[in-house]
Amino acid sequence: MLDCNIMKLNELIKPDGARIIGDADIEVSGISFDSRAVKKGDLFAAIPGEHVDGHSFIGKAVEAGACVILAERPAKDGALATQVIVPDIRAALSSISNLFFGEPSKKLTLIGITGTNGKTTTTYLLESIFKAAGLNPGVIGTVNYRYGDNTFPAPHTTPQSPELHKILKEMCDAGVTHCVMEVSSHSLQQKRVADCAFKAGLFTNLTHDHLDYHKTMDEYFKAKSILFGLAGENSGKTIVNIDDEWGRLLKKNYPGSLAFSLNAGADVYPKKYSLLDGRTEADIVTPAGEIKISSHLVGEYNLQNILSAVSAAFALGIDNKKIELGVASLERVPGRLEKIEAGGAKNFRAYVDYAHTGDALERALNALIPISSGRIITVFGCGGNRDRLKRPKMGGIAGRLSDITVITSDNPRDEDPLEIIMEIEAGMEGVKKCGPRDPLAGKCYTAIPDRTEAIRKAVREARDGDTILVAGKGHEDYQIVKGKKTHFSDFEALRLAIDELSGAVTVH
Repeated sequence: MLDCNIMKLNELIKPDGARIIGDADIEVSGISFDSRAVKKGDLFAAIPGEHVDGHSFIGKAVEAGACVILAERPAKDGALATQVIVPDIRAALSSISNLFFGEPSKKLTLIGITGTNGKTTTTYLLESIFKAAGLNPGVIGTVNYRYGDNTFPAPHTTPQSPELHKILKEMCDAGVTHCVMEVSSHSLQQKRVADCAFKAGLFTNLTHDHLDYHKTMDEYFKAKSILFGLAGENSGKTIVNIDDEWGRLLKKNYPGSLAFSLNAGADVYPKKYSLLDGRTEADIVTPAGEIKISSHLVGEYNLQNILSAVSAAFALGIDNKKIELGVASLERVPGRLEKIEAGGAKNFRAYVDYAHTGDALERALNALIPISSGRIITVFGCGGNRDRLKRPKMGGIAGRLSDITVITSDNPRDEDPLEIIMEIEAGMEGVKKCGPRDPLAGKCYTAIPDRTEAIRKAVREARDGDTILVAGKGHEDYQIVKGKKTHFSDFEALRLAIDELSGAVTVH
């Protein structure tokens, strides 16, 4: 249940085609979309989901005290409550949530970032830039939701509309001036952000992902494009990466967009840059003059993330010197190519990265190859109950760019981990397979379903100068197997394996 104040139903119902069965003057004191969380006086939204239809829980919601039911069809078990029948429940819920919480997005500068990869890093960069400019930022994203001294876990990249508008209201009440939001394709398709007053929309890139939901890349692109339409409705700025083929199409559809690129010819681009071991240096051209960038983030793909943040900050009128300071001040992004010092008997590097798509994995590996003097050892898996087409593609990328690949589990959910691994292996054509206990020499791969053991194997095989990349989970601290969520951290597993190797801990 999400509450703010008490409002009459007829003050909340704006969507076209709504039909009220019952008392239109009834007072609503909260909004819920989960029947288990309903409190007395709530409006319950019976959202039809992918696996469960909320209409099935109307009776339970009424028993729990829901006074209003928002649904797409009348329900006999909702007869004791006022019913609001609408043609599109998600659109109606977005509108109602926005009004109930006082249209909070209109009271701050809301920046939406969409794309397959780079959203999280760009939010961290913009947050740092806004702080450097003396502003008060908030962030809604994959790692967490945060503002001021408040940090909340993020069950979804973009929350459902009642949660979203509640968070935005809390930010307004706390004096937040600028909110940076990761906007997922699911949230755009499901109209969770339909009533958000975006002052800027930014597109990073579009690569193979979520096709279990969107089915085709064209549909995936259409979902992402909704953000630019929402920004346009609020006279907001639009910013696009034209190094991406889908970005170029978006620029064509929205020609007034500010374009950024690694190459000259865009509105924002690096005149020169160097990708160093541990730093990125660049002289970036903008319509407001050059910006000198020195960042702790490494790799060409992180330079693209920097360009996206610089472009958005410029579009919002942030001074160049403040942009420079903000980029330089960001030391790390949780789970995004984060380095763990090995130390001990062997001198190798180890990184954890959230890369869970083919494009993200390729970007991470291409960032590490130039700064590694030895072999590249990659540990990764693919999630269960998700897009299966990307599995062999990720296997092919790991096999091509790594010297050694250790295929393992990554949230297998309801699927058999061994079957997922077999689908990944289909992309490892031409790469020698070794047994899990064999020494890993030459270009080869092995499969170890237990993720802890897979990480331990990579550490034991590492030599001086080698680089280990553990990819897929990043900041996440759990594994999901057969519906059960248990604690698991790549950082902890990697740190433990390194300590075991150095003799800092003993394994019994």
